[in-house]
Amino acid sequence: MLRRRTHISAMNLRRLLRPLRSRFLFLIPIAPALLVACNKEDAQSTFGTSGPIADTQASLFIFIFWIAVVVFVLVEAALIYSIVKFRRRGDSDDSLPEQTHGNNKLEVIWTIIPVIILVVIAVPTIKIIYDQDGPPTDQGPVLEVNVRAHQWWWEIDYPGEDVVTSNEIHIPVGQWVNFTMHSDDVIHSFWVPKLAGKLDIVPGDVRQLAMKADEAGFFFGQCAEFCGEAHAKMRFRVKAEEPEEFQAWLDSMRRPPVELVSEDAIAGQTLFAANCSSCHATNTWQAPAARNERTRLAGLRTAFIGNIEDSAVIPAPNLTHFASRETLGAGLIELNSENLIKWIADPDDVKEGNRMKDLAAPYRNNSLSTNDVRQLAAYLLELKPIAADAVVAAVDLGGTAEERGEAVFAGSSGCSGCHSTGSATLVGPGLADLSSRSSDAEIHESITDPGAVIVEGFPDSVMPQIFESTLSSDELTDLIAYLKSL
Repeated sequence: MLRRRTHISAMNLRRLLRPLRSRFLFLIPIAPALLVACNKEDAQSTFGTSGPIADTQASLFIFIFWIAVVVFVLVEAALIYSIVKFRRRGDSDDSLPEQTHGNNKLEVIWTIIPVIILVVIAVPTIKIIYDQDGPPTDQGPVLEVNVRAHQWWWEIDYPGEDVVTSNEIHIPVGQWVNFTMHSDDVIHSFWVPKLAGKLDIVPGDVRQLAMKADEAGFFFGQCAEFCGEAHAKMRFRVKAEEPEEFQAWLDSMRRPPVELVSEDAIAGQTLFAANCSSCHATNTWQAPAARNERTRLAGLRTAFIGNIEDSAVIPAPNLTHFASRETLGAGLIELNSENLIKWIADPDDVKEGNRMKDLAAPYRNNSLSTNDVRQLAAYLLELKPIAADAVVAAVDLGGTAEERGEAVFAGSSGCSGCHSTGSATLVGPGLADLSSRSSDAEIHESITDPGAVIVEGFPDSVMPQIFESTLSSDELTDLIAYLKSL
């Protein structure tokens, strides 16, 4: 028995399509919002480029986009033409149309055309990939910058310049920069949309990315690969400045900090040494400390991995000359007193998932009062380099040898960052009752040649061999006197 076939007239077709048209009306208010995302003035737009790498990549994208538009229009036009021309009409009979089982000519054509399109796309793509594999060798000196990604912040090091910082990258306008990137934990992705496309950073691999800024300004960066709870807030900023301004910044990072003025800042320095210096460094304005910062952070990570559940230390952002920065929380919010107090009081309220709230002893013990938070913020906001033309006056520390040694221990030497004055183990052993275990000569040797004797249960090559050159003989004597008094 023959089935009755339904005849769809043009009128019936329009009637069927009418509900679909009404359903697409919701796109009218949404379309402007989608188009706004293409605004090249947005902070992270890939269309408003400010460097040759991003500009070339954007041009390639536009080239491929218009090829895709042409292909889309032709294919959809052919589809609509076929639907309209060969639709069943009301006066059609029920006989089957002529059956076609292949057309070699057409099949060859629609195989060759896509191949040609892919070749047209592939040739410039491959050329650009090779052209952008490293900075040009014929356009002047290249600035080298090391970037190491952590959950969830960025460690920045300028090799050969003895400058270490975090979360804010300074580069000179008009000069090529070669970023050498590592990951300290999981896969991250380094992305500054206006300067270059993103590059994944894989643990155990070394990745390199070259870029150049054509104009001065702040450029927003972002980790573009999911890396854990605080991934969305793992940001950074690149500050491109004129070459003379960039050089002035480099020089400032190698100068000592200004003398603290306010009583709150002075009290905050003591609080910082006792509560924060186990993870954060503030002394890399000194060349030996800057060169050792990577080793120090590696030691902190080793200690953290060895006891994840109960660890009291973890690699944390370098805070040298912190007050000269623009942002805090890995580029998350502007640096000012109000935001800094909020951050110190409850970092998890600003950046969910950050490890400071979970691991740092002051938060575990709830030992920071409102006054402590205010004093810590005051100290950090005064932590900036002296002026270029300032003369560093000799400071008479006064007091007893033990008091002077305590200042060395808690100050620029960084001792308090790895050793507690009690029995608690941080990166290194606690120093309580040291005088009953070691002679003056043994303590002196442990400071100036830490690899000579390794305390059982602790890794070697963690304590830097820099103190013989960074501490004077008087400072060593005072430090030993203080350690013996514990």
